[in-house]
Amino acid sequence: MTDVIAYNASARDAEVQESPLLAKLNVARRQLAAPFAAERVDLIAGVAETLLGPRQPTVSGPAAHFAFWTRRAALAKIAANFAARVPQNTLARPRGLVFHLPPQNVETVFLYSWALAYLTGNANIVRLPQEISTRMRAIVDLFLDRLAAQGDTSQLFVHYPSQGNLGAKISAMSDARVVWGGDAKVALFAPLPLRTGGKSIWFGDRFSFSTINGAALDKLDEPALRAVAKKLHNDVFVFGQMACSSPHALYVIGDAEAHHAGVRRLLDASALEWTIDDPKAHVGHAIGKMTAAFYAAGTGRASSVNWQNTHLTSVVASAPERQDIRVGGGFLSVVFIRSLDQVPSFIRESDQTITYFGWERAEIEAVAASRIGPGVSRWAPIGTALDFDFIWDGYDIPFELTRLIRVS
Repeated sequence: MTDVIAYNASARDAEVQESPLLAKLNVARRQLAAPFAAERVDLIAGVAETLLGPRQPTVSGPAAHFAFWTRRAALAKIAANFAARVPQNTLARPRGLVFHLPPQNVETVFLYSWALAYLTGNANIVRLPQEISTRMRAIVDLFLDRLAAQGDTSQLFVHYPSQGNLGAKISAMSDARVVWGGDAKVALFAPLPLRTGGKSIWFGDRFSFSTINGAALDKLDEPALRAVAKKLHNDVFVFGQMACSSPHALYVIGDAEAHHAGVRRLLDASALEWTIDDPKAHVGHAIGKMTAAFYAAGTGRASSVNWQNTHLTSVVASAPERQDIRVGGGFLSVVFIRSLDQVPSFIRESDQTITYFGWERAEIEAVAASRIGPGVSRWAPIGTALDFDFIWDGYDIPFELTRLIRVS
């Protein structure tokens, strides 16, 4: 039998055995709610209000993103959007039990899919990593305390060893499974069966990049440039450049000779944002970024290396070609290309988000529409790369986690 750590209210964690846990899941699956039931919206919004409230330590980074996304007004918009899209003569109902497997590198991201699964009325079980940060545990505890106060036992947060077949048993009982964490993790769970009619949602390895209008960048005065630099900093820095939507390359439209200085100004200003936000750079990351930069230069892929400071390293590509260097922690490849119309030619199936600056929305819509094949599920302005949306990686998550019932 496999020992399982069950996370409980007031941090009263307890060891449970497989059989009692599976029995709890059977009970939880019968404790469902209508999508966006008032008591569930109140619970999520209440936690957001606590996180953003004056009595909490300053909430920043990933926790602040989640709290802002789940504030009451934002949830009301999501609920209204969901209701408006349910077809006439149709009822939306929860799928049942949803099994969540969070990633290791971006620990708060699973909260978004869990929150949407909870809001759409589902029971949920989350297998948390063995090690979670103090901040992450505090957020989980806020939810557990409120669930306990309501007498709601439909939401389980657990940890169990990866050895053994407990994950397979939970999958077999689940109506949906949400896997975050890369292609290797997806491949590990893909063969595991779900309950008949079950739905698998996969968030595997993804790559993201930006496109910048060089001419528009050159026209910015210093205050406007600093504003764009801060937005770029936020896209790259908040999750250590490890989120699936964090950009790793800048495709600059325009001549390198004409616009190199403007790009350098942008990167220098972004580097200053790093210094303000986190004055001490991680030595390992700094060395890794320099090694990758000089390797790119030594192999002819980069024509120059820019070392703004230990926080931000960039290379200028020697040719207008696709760049896939992914180091993290503040590393960007700069590629100068002739026109925005070239961007779709760089897209690959594993790409997720393209952020942009200096283009009208109609121009971006036209370029996005020109791409028929797979690859890229988001085009978003620079500064919003990490803004989670209920449509993510091509999934309409609320509808993926509900079933539709026709009444004719």
